[in-house]
Amino acid sequence: MRCTRYLPAAAASALAATLLMPSPLKAWTHLGGSLDINQRDFRVYNNFSDPEANNNPSPDLSFPGATGAPLAIWKAYVEWGSGLHGNGSGDPTQPYDLGSGGANFDPSWQGLADSPGGTDDNIVSELSGFGGGVLAFTELPISDGWRIRFYQDPVVWHDGPGLPPNLEDNRDLQGVAAHEFGHALGLGHSADFNATMFASASLEEGNFRSIEEDDRLGLQALYGIADPLKPRIETYELNPGASVTIVGQNFAPQGNSVWFTRETGLSDGTPLQVNNLSSTDGGTKIVCPIPSDAGPGDVLVRRPGSANSDLSNAFPFDPLLQHCPDPVTYGVPKTTSQQTVPSLYAASWPSATLNNFRIGTTGGIPSALGILFSGPAAQDRPLLGGSLLVAPPIKREQVFQFGIFGWTERPVVVDPQMVGTTRHYQIWFQDSADPWGAGLSDGMQVTFCP
Repeated sequence: MRCTRYLPAAAASALAATLLMPSPLKAWTHLGGSLDINQRDFRVYNNFSDPEANNNPSPDLSFPGATGAPLAIWKAYVEWGSGLHGNGSGDPTQPYDLGSGGANFDPSWQGLADSPGGTDDNIVSELSGFGGGVLAFTELPISDGWRIRFYQDPVVWHDGPGLPPNLEDNRDLQGVAAHEFGHALGLGHSADFNATMFASASLEEGNFRSIEEDDRLGLQALYGIADPLKPRIETYELNPGASVTIVGQNFAPQGNSVWFTRETGLSDGTPLQVNNLSSTDGGTKIVCPIPSDAGPGDVLVRRPGSANSDLSNAFPFDPLLQHCPDPVTYGVPKTTSQQTVPSLYAASWPSATLNNFRIGTTGGIPSALGILFSGPAAQDRPLLGGSLLVAPPIKREQVFQFGIFGWTERPVVVDPQMVGTTRHYQIWFQDSADPWGAGLSDGMQVTFCP
């Protein structure tokens, strides 16, 4: 349930997109248009003036090259994508779950812009002055593009990744951006109180970060339910000689285009494209030369055609860094005495370059002590009413205490000596109401990368 503060209606000169008083609508609504497949790009003009809007300096392999406000806004847009963005990591409020649209829509991050641009340039920026109660708005022609503006006053914008203080005028940039992008995609306000497109202001806009079923249904009505034969990128491999092998599914035999993020960008945000590429191995691999002006961002594959289903998911790409293998969970966690299930998830990537890898879990016992431990291999041996999923020799990584909601996220240091090695992790914790007095999570296999 959101703590809601209703705001007055916006000026009629633009779609006063965010956070207005609820109107008697029936769940999702449409604005009368949708984005053409050539209007998938978006950029940020980073003129956000609050220090809190750019105080996250931590890079994330799921969003290569971005920090601060651009990183928060990028996360907001990929939430509307057809499926998980990379491994879905990057947001502690929805672990391992960024990318929830389930429609034939995926965005193309094109980095920073050098101005706020025009009303159809697909740029997000701050607007000086006071919005009269409106936090942000979206200007539309929809099919030909959009522009999103965030009012400077009296709001204090926060870039995350955690939620802002629950105080008057402290606002979550990512959450409000997710709402605004819904308008840019062609969605109107929703009467569903739980939806990201709900038409009201909230002191907890962090709830808007994760789109809900009503949002998905509205998006799918505009762009179609994600076609199972839609191209899909699963990973990539950098090759000697400045080329990349893109690995996935459903690529066309011939005539594919690969879209990159430009290192410096263009005034119109056009993705950097390499065209007329053939696939091999039954449409699962494309070898593509990496353009000299390709930078960190996203890579997408477009098959010949103009249908929404001809464009792949957006996959995190860095032309200087091999893609990390996704951590893999295995085994069965032991259900706690509170009937919760302590399942592990990975936050960020196990990269020595970034060294911000974390292993987390929800479903523990609030305030209980726990131990994160690891071993060189997997096993499945009965222990304390559950399963020991890590083989000896076992290393105790760290002792911790669960938060009041039974959640934890533990940092795992990745040094260069670990690159190319694999470790297996599990969590043990106290559960005094359990017959064995202990709980056990599932296991996680992690292979470390440069």
